Amino acid sequence: MKNKRHYQFWCWLILTIVRIRKLYALTWGIVILLIIACLKTDLMRILGGILP
Repeated sequence: MKNKRHYQFWCWLILTIVRIRKLYALTWGIVILLIIACLKTDLMRILGGILP
């Protein structure tokens, strides 16, 4: 029973994001910013390890 409720929440959340255009754009913007932040952090760590 708990898994079904959990699944319904995620289904509702995804459908809500898809239906509302501004929310859809905002969600993709946040995802892209997170990816860029992770890549930038990894690149800085790699360059910090190579350069003294």
